[in-house]
Amino acid sequence: MSWGWRKILSIRELVRPHVWFTIRSGTQTNAWSDNWSEYSPLRSFITPRHIANAGFNLQSSVADLIDDHSQWKWPQAWNDLYPVLINLPVPTLDQNMEDRISWKDREGNKCSFGSGVVWDSIRNRDGIVSWANMVWFAQCIPRHSFHMWLVCKDKLKTQDRLVAWEAGSETNLRLMCCPLCRYGRDSRDHLFFQCSYASKIWNNVKAMVDLDSVSDQWSSIMVWMDQYADSKTLVHVICKILIAASSYFIWQERNNRLFSQNCRTPEQVAQVILHTVRLKVMGFKKDSNPGNRRVFEKWKISTENQLNDPG
Repeated sequence: MSWGWRKILSIRELVRPHVWFTIRSGTQTNAWSDNWSEYSPLRSFITPRHIANAGFNLQSSVADLIDDHSQWKWPQAWNDLYPVLINLPVPTLDQNMEDRISWKDREGNKCSFGSGVVWDSIRNRDGIVSWANMVWFAQCIPRHSFHMWLVCKDKLKTQDRLVAWEAGSETNLRLMCCPLCRYGRDSRDHLFFQCSYASKIWNNVKAMVDLDSVSDQWSSIMVWMDQYADSKTLVHVICKILIAASSYFIWQERNNRLFSQNCRTPEQVAQVILHTVRLKVMGFKKDSNPGNRRVFEKWKISTENQLNDPG
């Protein structure tokens, strides 16, 4: 069996409650295992022994359980054993139509099947974090935002993560220190931006935006995020783009040194960050706001052409 099918089969119990059958002929729906009524699946409370003793089998369809008088065929004693069956209505069968399969979302509404609907129904959910709009916003650079999400969740594969995995004594000791400065532990808080190498980059690029109050401590950046994550002003949008770009290219440089021995100076990385941010800002709409005009002038961007609105 392929890896893909194994993964699909592993989420059967997660998906099963969302797959529902609308009874028409009743011949395509398993009476015991499929979801077709508010009490489904019936096998969750009716035992296989009782099913067999009543003359049915585990492959019986809904149509097999209904007689010619539109009554349930199961024993009267089941109403005492399983009282919920008393209120189970008998579906009206139409032999000329096949049963219909649909998807039931998290709110219990039947809808057309689609990958987006499925993902929204089965994905893990958590409370909204204060920095969500710092990572995902209209003007973001998607690959930078994904990386920024990993940074905020502290999910990068750094040294402290390896220790948590108990990598063992055979782990390459070069992985146990910062590849950028060769000093200190390779961790999220060190890379952004306590590392002497990363700190030079950070102090270089943040001079272009309104981040004077933010130090090279990740905690300081988080404080800024909590305060301005929801802001849609041009100044703060550019700050968000620059923070994400800085973390992205510093991480890229860290991996280059670790795996390919390619090295750039802090000044070179800073120029890549500023160039990337400037290209993004060039696509923003220019307006007559004096504050915004000064921002564009600082980035050496002409304000004559009307392009895309950053908001």
